[in-house]
Order: sequence, then structure tokens, then C-alpha cells
Amino acid sequence: MRWWGKLLLLLLSIVLLTCSYWPFKQFYLAWIALVPWLIVVRRSRSIWTAFFWSWVGGVGFFIANMWWLAYLTGPGMIALMAWLGVYWGVAGAIIRGLGLLEPVKRGTLPEICEGRAVASIVLIAAVWTALEWVRGIWPLGGLAWQYLGHSQSPALYLCQIADITGVFGISFFIMTVNAWVALFVLHRASPLDGKRLLPAGIMVGAMLVFVLGYGIFRMSQTTHPGPTVLVVQPSYPQSNSGEKGADQSEIVDFHLSQTKKALTQHPGVNLVVWSETMMPALNLEARQYTAALASKYWAEQSQLMSQTSEQIAHLASEYHTAILAGGLYLGDWILKRTEGGQYALPQDRRNAAFYFTSQGQTDLRYDKIHLVPFGEYLPFKQTIPALYKLLLSMSPYPEEYTLTAGSPDTMTVFPLATKWRFVTAICFEDMDGDLIRRMFKPGADGRKRAELIVNITNDGWFKYNEMPQHLQFAVFRSIENRVPTARSVNTGISGFIDSMGRTSNLIPANQTGTSVQTLALDDRITLYTRIGDIFAYICVAATGLGLLAS
Repeated sequence: MRWWGKLLLLLLSIVLLTCSYWPFKQFYLAWIALVPWLIVVRRSRSIWTAFFWSWVGGVGFFIANMWWLAYLTGPGMIALMAWLGVYWGVAGAIIRGLGLLEPVKRGTLPEICEGRAVASIVLIAAVWTALEWVRGIWPLGGLAWQYLGHSQSPALYLCQIADITGVFGISFFIMTVNAWVALFVLHRASPLDGKRLLPAGIMVGAMLVFVLGYGIFRMSQTTHPGPTVLVVQPSYPQSNSGEKGADQSEIVDFHLSQTKKALTQHPGVNLVVWSETMMPALNLEARQYTAALASKYWAEQSQLMSQTSEQIAHLASEYHTAILAGGLYLGDWILKRTEGGQYALPQDRRNAAFYFTSQGQTDLRYDKIHLVPFGEYLPFKQTIPALYKLLLSMSPYPEEYTLTAGSPDTMTVFPLATKWRFVTAICFEDMDGDLIRRMFKPGADGRKRAELIVNITNDGWFKYNEMPQHLQFAVFRSIENRVPTARSVNTGISGFIDSMGRTSNLIPANQTGTSVQTLALDDRITLYTRIGDIFAYICVAATGLGLLAS
């Protein structure tokens, strides 16, 4: 009941839950990690104190796991952690307000005393899952990072249900285990309450049998061979202002030389993948416009862009392989006049993936749809201009820097060797489960829109455990849609994920290299691909109904 006791319990939850994720991989700790937090919620004197202590626990957890953001922005990291803690706070307040951890006393629900524990456990899990879903979409597109279900990727048999419920179904199941254990600990002294927890224990056990049995069945199904893919991993640290640890021509030369070497050793590669923003602007408009400018800087850039495009096209046609390269799209140019003269400025900047066919032709690209706030655009420009100006003054960029988002209606499907199709997720788009599943949602012909995900990412901004965390969470996009993933990531971790979530041929973080694998394709069209986050919506509805009923 004392403040220091609550802090110790919250610290225990933070440690246990942190150790359940990569790089520690002690996934089983997640089954009991939130029990100390639930005890704190039960022992809080009011809804507001439950909110406060839960907020403290949430802030501590996210600082322990996302402290690497401090290398990018210290004040921003503190503000984000304070906000993320609110989701824990709201969950704690709802659980406390609904009395879901109270003793199961005769007379509370006279006819269904034993059923109250079952209902409490289900509703606690629903509240937690609902708040995870909200955190993933709101505000500013949300942050789908470190859901409780993500921790279970080392136990892939428990994760296969994601092809029905998304990762939220796994979060729900793990939370039911935590809730049952918490009720057992809180009421173990009462034999009557202990007996009434038996039906709830049977329910949790039945859920485990179903989830495990479904996972064994799903992982026993067969796949068939697909394309051979080569991913290239550079290792160029990224500064806050966007500068890389080498000049652009050196980066281009690295990719060309590494790819030629790998293709010589591994003939028959169908697709080569280069990571996000490694190349200069490769679109024809940028090359043509800058070539006509009377500017030494843009003349050099135009030459680099044209030369790079020609070299990639030649490499593709020489080795008869397609190449997907991450770079910027620059368009909608204007001339600005200053005291020193005039300079050209592109108004339309996009984070793009440029596609070169095996004949060296380039007429397809994908523009990133889900932009990262504060990194790729500054919010509040139209809604709160004063706040926007303040944020702009704190930006590391010398001028207003905003990327244009691609249209959600043009999620490019790339053809590969006339046999296969793939879609591209750029950077943290592989955290957006709903966006990825829409990329695969069947069309009029009843087939999946593509057979594999190609993820290009630049994690050079971050350090330490961000890389393994990003890989761990990306695993679920493959399971949810039954598609393999090929990842090319600056600073790592690059490699491959199959349609059951198994990783292979990984290149360790902060190392350079290449990796080749023939991917196994999966024809199954999942329920999640068809219906999306319906399970999360049910959890939100259950939480709302619980609040109304109270």
C-alpha cells in the first residue's frame, strides 16, 4: 500500500516485460510481467491514483525500451515517453474503475459468481488490447511499437493466430494469463475465491490449447519455391540533419560493387534490394530539370543522378536481374530569389522505391504512404500555426523540410520475372498492419495482390536494441498475410522472414554485407488480410460497453 512498494512492483513489471522482447527473447516472462502492475492498480485508492501509478509504469517501460530515441532528440524522447505512458494510465483507470480485480464475493452477482472471474479476465484483456490498438492509430498515425503480442515471436506456434486476429489476438491471450495470475495472487488467501477462479483458469487453459493447436496446424502446411532475392546491407550512420556517414557517390559505388560481387557468386538472382534513401533522386523530371539550371551544385547533382540511373540500369540488364533501390523523388520545382542570387527548390519530395526491370527499364516506383511525424513532416501547420512555427524553429533542417505522402489508392504492385508480384513497405510502414494487409487484399480475380513484401529501411538514425526490435515486430506482417518478407536495412538487420515468421540469413546490425535466399511462397489468403483489425474493434466495443454498464 505504500508508495515505495508500488514503485518496486512497477519496476518488476518493467524489468520482466523488457526482458520478454528482443534482444533478450525471454518471451515467457510476458505471461506474468504485468501481474505486479495489476496488483498496483488493485491497491490504488482511487481511479485517479490508478491512472497516475499506471502512467508512471508506462513511462518507465517505454524509456527502458525506447531510450535510443534520445540520440535523435532528447526533448522529443521525453515528450513521447510521457505521452505513451498515458495509454497505460487509461488502461489502469478503466480496470480500477470497473472493479475488475475486486474479490468475487457471494451476493455481488448471486447467480453467476464463478462467471464473474471469467468476465473480469476477458474484459481486462479487452481493455489492454483496445488501448494498444488506439495507440497504434492515434494521434498523428500512432506508434505501433512494442505491443504485448510482439514479445511472443520466439514462440512462433503461439503467433500463428495472427492470421485471424492480427497481433492483437496474441496480446489479448497473453493479457488473459496475466489477469488470471493477478486474481490468483490477490485472492489466494480466500479458499472460496480460489475455487471460483477455477472456471477462469479452465478458460485460459482452453485458450492456450486452441492457440497452440492452431499454430501447430498452420505451421505444418506447405509452401512452394518463389523468386531468389539478394538484399544489400550498408552501414552508414545517419545524423539528425539527414547527412550520412559518406558522400553520395561513395554510397552508390558501395552498392554497385557489393551487388556485382554477390551476383557473380550467386547467379540466377531475380531481385536485388537496396535500402531506403541510399540513392540520389532517380526520377527523370529531377534529372532533366537540374541539368538545365545554371548552378554548380545542381549541375553536379544532375550528373550524379543521371550517372547513377544509367549504372543501375546497366547492372540490371547485364545480370538479368530486377533492382529495387530506395531514393528520393524530387518534383514541382520553383526558383527562389535571395540576396546572393537564386536557387532551385523542389516542392514535391517523396520517399520512394525505384524499380529497374531485368531489361534495365524504370517506369515504376512506390511512394511512401505512412510518413513519420517530426521526421518526415511537421504536424499542426494548418491546425495550430503557432505550435508549427515553434517546432520548425527546433528542427535540425536548415529550412522547412516536408515529404509528400504517396496516395493510399496507388499501392504499387511490382511484377517480377513474369511469374511473381511484390509490394514494398518503406521504413516503419512494416509496423502498420492495416496498411500492409490492404496491399495484399484480394482483387476481383480472388488472388492476393502480391506474393511477398520487400521492406527497405534506414535504421541508421538509431542505435542498439532498436534494430532487433524493428525486425521482431516486422515478423508479424508476414504471419498476418502469409507472405515472406525480404528486408534491406541500412545498419541492419537485413535478411528474410518466411510466411510463418521464421527469420533466416540475417546480417547482424552495424555490419556491411549481402544475403541471398530463394523465398518460399504461400498461397493462403488469411482472414486478417480480408477483414483487418475486426478483433481489435471488438475489444474496443467491449471496453465501451463495460464503461457504459458501470
